[in-house]
Amino acid sequence: VKCKLNTSIAKQPTMWTKKTSLAALLISARYGSGVDAQQIRSPKSSKTPSIKSSKAPTSKAGKKVCLEFGFLNDVVGEGSPDPIGADGPNGFVACYPGFPNNPTAPPLASAVCCAELSLCVAGYASIECDPYFECLQDPDNGPVLVGDWWLQGGVSNGEMFFEEDAVCGRISNTELNSRTRFELWNDVHLGMDLGLFKEFSVGYDYRALGGGSGGYLNMYLRVDENSAVYYDCNLVFNIPNAVGTGTLLVTPETVVSSARTFTSGNNNGCTAGTTIEDYLVANPGAVMGVGNTELYTFVLNTGSTGQDNSGSEICWGDVSIKHVDEEGTIYENLFEFTTL
Repeated sequence: VKCKLNTSIAKQPTMWTKKTSLAALLISARYGSGVDAQQIRSPKSSKTPSIKSSKAPTSKAGKKVCLEFGFLNDVVGEGSPDPIGADGPNGFVACYPGFPNNPTAPPLASAVCCAELSLCVAGYASIECDPYFECLQDPDNGPVLVGDWWLQGGVSNGEMFFEEDAVCGRISNTELNSRTRFELWNDVHLGMDLGLFKEFSVGYDYRALGGGSGGYLNMYLRVDENSAVYYDCNLVFNIPNAVGTGTLLVTPETVVSSARTFTSGNNNGCTAGTTIEDYLVANPGAVMGVGNTELYTFVLNTGSTGQDNSGSEICWGDVSIKHVDEEGTIYENLFEFTTL
């Protein structure tokens, strides 16, 4: 149903608050791709799950604004101003998928939420994972999960912190693989037809240069909904590698900075110089998001693997993601950041 212009603002459901923001999305992953009938939902969804109540929120309630042709969901995530990361004053990272049973990626001795992750063996859409996500959202553990954004997932050689209107990544050591990683975990875009994507934008403040690749957006794609690999194509969109402020804008016509496949024999249009439109032509059934049971499509990065990125500092703010449904209704997720 299309909106009428200039209708009133309504409060979002409690799914955007601390204890339920990701948990409610996982409930929707179990019972359907939609989150709420009046909120952003996958066009293939036909079910509306119940939303749990919330206590001690760390995210302000979002606002649903009725636009001329769709909906705007404005969500504010509140995080710690103290650096979070192995080299920060807090001195810890959270156990991440693969840590408990993967001998090649053991957790740091100070890693948190490992016991809760060990219970999460049936996939992240299972109820057994709820204690893990609640642990990640606990302020005593960072929090490292703020709203639906995951700080430093699987990365330990950098630190992240929140400011009044941004979330920042900073690298103060000289180790290889030093970087910060900021993942958006939700099922709104996961598995969505790539042809429905319209725009991703994020403001940035590049404060200090390092020796590596700077800041960039990863957008993960698969050739179709049946592809169960981590990803079939990782599109990389760089911000200018220079001190300054600006906005990174990605549309279906934007030429990628680079592209890489997870399996070397499956490039399927995932090549340098491509666009999202080009990839869709090569893969008409392409969908968004990873296929390894995790729940992200977009990741903001400072620094990269295999590099000494010491000295880099980049702040991100006002993330906007737009898509349409099959009837042409526009949906926008706007994420703002501030301190607890």
